Amino acid sequence: MQARFAASDALLIPYGTGENAVDVVGAFEEVGIEYAAIRKGCVLFDMPHTGTVEVRGSDRLAFLNNMVTQQVSDLNEGVSRRSFWLNRKGRVDADMRLCGRADRVLMALDRHIAASTAESLAAYLFSEDAEISDVSATHHRMALHGVGALSVLASACGSPNTAELDPGQNTKVTIAGVEVIAEREDLTGDPGIELCMPTEHAAAIYDELLKLRADAPSVKPVGWFAVNTARIEAGQALYNTDFAGDNLPMETGVIASRVDFKKGCYLGQEVVARMDARKVRKRGLVGLRIITEDGEPAALPSQGDRVFPAGDSAADPVGSVTSSTLAPMASGASVAFAMIRDQETKPGTELIVTAEGKRARAVVQDSLAFWSRSGA
Repeated sequence: MQARFAASDALLIPYGTGENAVDVVGAFEEVGIEYAAIRKGCVLFDMPHTGTVEVRGSDRLAFLNNMVTQQVSDLNEGVSRRSFWLNRKGRVDADMRLCGRADRVLMALDRHIAASTAESLAAYLFSEDAEISDVSATHHRMALHGVGALSVLASACGSPNTAELDPGQNTKVTIAGVEVIAEREDLTGDPGIELCMPTEHAAAIYDELLKLRADAPSVKPVGWFAVNTARIEAGQALYNTDFAGDNLPMETGVIASRVDFKKGCYLGQEVVARMDARKVRKRGLVGLRIITEDGEPAALPSQGDRVFPAGDSAADPVGSVTSSTLAPMASGASVAFAMIRDQETKPGTELIVTAEGKRARAVVQDSLAFWSRSGA
């Protein structure tokens, strides 16, 4: 798929660094047009940066339930759940979505950590009937996003029932004569369907979905820039961008959807339980809204820009920006995620952010989400 896009007019950007970098489409055309298609119709986004780990065997659910932070002993066919995989020190080695199928579990996660995750999980196998493999080379992923995503999936596979796929559900469909696993994953705040398919059929499925461009809603190919704007608006933090392997679950801003505090033991549980009981952490991921000054457009911070406490120009930084965008659904406001010292994470706290070569005022929001379709 990358060779196909490289031969087109698409703008390719590297995901990752060095020899491990993967080319991802940044945009096919003006980003504002691509973004509008998410909010008004349906877009198709190719995902070579997302890997897949497969777990097979009769003991797969019992084994995984002893390893990951989420309750997965009942991860039956058609059920998907988000979870962390922690190390012994309780830090996040992987952020994953587990897809339960009749004969296996498929994990969607950052491609750069797929091999290491499969290897580290397999190291804990003893006598269990389970086999763990990084199948990223043979399994490709792409996604439909937008208000029309469910209707497009139903049209593509000829099954009206798929239009009723709820968050946390997955199903098997047939597109272009190929069996595909479809999972509901609302990355942008509007309905989203992530598709997992054999790599050798990815181009044919991509073309089949684009054939629906004349339908209502039409399907528009888009790149990461538009999807990234929408996912920040929707408050969806991203592993290896907004938090990573040096973070504890309490710091990520997404612990509620990844950790089941009622389940039994798992690797790193003692650290998680202790921090939850004491309600203490060194830092945390927050949403920041940049304050406009005297009618001037708000400056847009960049990843890595530093965050300072308000009122002390000589103070040391208390954190840094991890993601940022101008949010169309929030009246074009300049917004950002930032990993900052815990003392400054209370909603309403005013901070100073370096942005576009100057200092700008910012306010901590009450959640990571800057917008939702429901208006909540």
